Amino acid sequence: MIRPSLLLASLALVGCTVVPTVPSPGGTTAPERADRIVALVGNVGAMSLVTPGPGGSLRPLDEAGLPPDAAWLSSSGGLLLATTLAGRIVLGATGPGIGSAGSRGGIAWSGALGDLGGNHPERAFGSLEPAAVPAAGGRPTTRRVAFVEGDPGSGAAARLIVETLAGTEVRPIDLPRAAESAPAWLPDGRIVIVVRDQADRPMALLADPASGRLASTGPGTLRSVAIGGAAVATIGADGIVRIGPITTWLGGQPGEPVTGIGADEPILQAQPSAEGDELALVVADQAGDAASIRILAGTGGWHETARFGLPPGANRAVVGWLVGP
Repeated sequence: MIRPSLLLASLALVGCTVVPTVPSPGGTTAPERADRIVALVGNVGAMSLVTPGPGGSLRPLDEAGLPPDAAWLSSSGGLLLATTLAGRIVLGATGPGIGSAGSRGGIAWSGALGDLGGNHPERAFGSLEPAAVPAAGGRPTTRRVAFVEGDPGSGAAARLIVETLAGTEVRPIDLPRAAESAPAWLPDGRIVIVVRDQADRPMALLADPASGRLASTGPGTLRSVAIGGAAVATIGADGIVRIGPITTWLGGQPGEPVTGIGADEPILQAQPSAEGDELALVVADQAGDAASIRILAGTGGWHETARFGLPPGANRAVVGWLVGP
């Protein structure tokens, strides 16, 4: 995963590029479910929105209103949230055709409300809370978003901030050090966040927005944690991607290593689908730059089902899953 300190160090690369549809070298034809992937790709300050197309290509999406300095993407159902280098927050609603093979589709972006709409230069890594299904006769719950503040390169303390999509702050939670990755929402409304301990090792903390309490959680030292449905995917300090049920992970079991990845292929992001049965990976080259997006399925053991090479000149990618069929 690219850390905010590395992003901010490259602000000179501002501008806007249009990502063309580029066949993936050695790529496979995308299965229908891979069309549910959406990604920001490009380089720092010049990111564009794409989704898998036919023949292992990445096709551009209409992205009216998406700032060119968008740096991070989060998705939940048909809603997308992007944070920018300047700390702006924008929300995107999927239009007709998104998730349909061969359809260009589009996403309409708009500025967020309340405090979400302001500029927060140190705010990065915004994560949408999964949409809750209300009980029969009950009212839908108010959606929330979690952000982390602080530069991980400084080693200073930081904050986890929880707000509603209407821009109302729910609770700030002080962190011992700056976060290393995006917050990950548990189905019960708690949040997992990775920070570094006093020995400079990345560790996972469990934050409870209701009480403001923090507690250590999960096994081992981790670079990132991502959650989809009842599954949690982690990237360890050893670079190994593991995935397993949330309940057993919270109980100290690290999950099973994900096969189908080369031992010499660094993984920058591992994001499970909403059902937890598929995994989207951003894979780096030996220089550490994002080089491809890969889709793995967990039926009968993890195996690659699709691969998409990034366009020439692109060295970053952030992926999210759209709502399932």
